[in-house]
Amino acid sequence: MDTATVVIKYGGHAMDKTDLSSAFAADLSILAVKGMRFVVVHGGGPRITNLLTRLHIESRFVEGLRVTDEAAMEAVEMALCGQVNKAVVSAFLRCQVRAAGISGRDGNLLLAQRKNPALGLVGEVTAVNTALLDCLLTAGFVPVVAPVASGPEGEALNVNADMAAGAIASALKAAYFVLISDVPGVLDADGTLVPHLNQATVARLTGQGVISGGMIPKINACLNALTAGCARVLILDGRMPSSLRRYLLDGEPLGTVVT
Repeated sequence: MDTATVVIKYGGHAMDKTDLSSAFAADLSILAVKGMRFVVVHGGGPRITNLLTRLHIESRFVEGLRVTDEAAMEAVEMALCGQVNKAVVSAFLRCQVRAAGISGRDGNLLLAQRKNPALGLVGEVTAVNTALLDCLLTAGFVPVVAPVASGPEGEALNVNADMAAGAIASALKAAYFVLISDVPGVLDADGTLVPHLNQATVARLTGQGVISGGMIPKINACLNALTAGCARVLILDGRMPSSLRRYLLDGEPLGTVVT
């Protein structure tokens, strides 16, 4: 486990509930002492939706991705890179985690192209430049990344946080890629946790409509990371206190492991 690199997609109740976010930050501090290195990519969907509502801009989704026009993109960048990113960094610093907040646009960390004209300014990551992450990790910092990328003309593009985290995990060849969400993991048609998934099972459950909506980009991010050389992928329930530490340090069989 020593010096293992772990990329985490951080969101949901684990990020928004004070007790859970404090427990998560405390676990990062404990695991960092064990020699693990972390990159945290955060979401922020509810904050974006709230801001768009205040600005009287409609929120629409296609297959779990937010349709983003120019006005919405301004709000997305304000919410993610400003409000959410700095709130996460502050929470980590309070627990003695050496966090540094950046966006995917800093250092050209995330380069993207528009995914689908119908989605507007929604990007699909085409390249990850890890130089800035490498500098921060070597200096002992935990990079906290807002999932906004630079497009071909330098424009801001909204990137799904799961996919951004998966791309970073792939580029770093991370030992673990962990998606922290508000569900126990992937559930079957009966609502029972599926402890292990492979590509064949993913195809079957997707075809049956069991994997749908916001779970689709999560699963795609998992499969892409594995294909690119990430050692292990896990979808973990962030509503369970210290679930990250319990899995990584104590070896508890939690969530859904994708292989």
